[in-house]
Amino acid sequence: MAKLILVRHGETNKNINNRLHASDDPESLNDRGIKQIEETAQKLKSFLPIKIFTSKENRAIESTKIISNFLQIPFKKIDGMQERNWGVFTGKPWEEVKMVLDPMTLEERYNYEPSGGESWETFETRLISAIKKIIENNPETNIVVVTHGGAVRALMPFLLGVPKEESFNHYPKNSSLTVFDFNGESFTKVLIDDVNHLRQLLP
Repeated sequence: MAKLILVRHGETNKNINNRLHASDDPESLNDRGIKQIEETAQKLKSFLPIKIFTSKENRAIESTKIISNFLQIPFKKIDGMQERNWGVFTGKPWEEVKMVLDPMTLEERYNYEPSGGESWETFETRLISAIKKIIENNPETNIVVVTHGGAVRALMPFLLGVPKEESFNHYPKNSSLTVFDFNGESFTKVLIDDVNHLRQLLP
């Protein structure tokens, strides 16, 4: 049984202010975010990972480099695991986006495409495609994937085998671990949004 270990990147200042990152956002981790990922790297050692993959967003790459250096495992940047592109909502507070989304039905929200951005459906489809490709190419391997809070949340229905509204129950914290066993056909939950390793580093 192999493990898929999803890591949300360390904290950024935009995370503190609850604002949406842009696609290809150059923003780096803040000081607490760096310390969080250092603690996460130590925790990951116990899972004996063999490979690390990362979203191509700067905050994920920066987090991955810290993990890679600590574990002495090379990493690979991959397409498909970046955060959702929110288009016109880029840089906006999440509360402002919720005002637009909350009146919608589930299906309307699933198909809603903000101007210049992508829909939840499109986002989910590319994430699942990326995860499937990683799994297929790395059978029987403990894998770390460094990605984003929205990405982990959007993947939960697929990984748990439940309806898409399950995603509303998950808000992964910075540097959290979400771990599933996988056997090539199905996933089994081990940990979800685990931050016990972060001690005093949570906001």
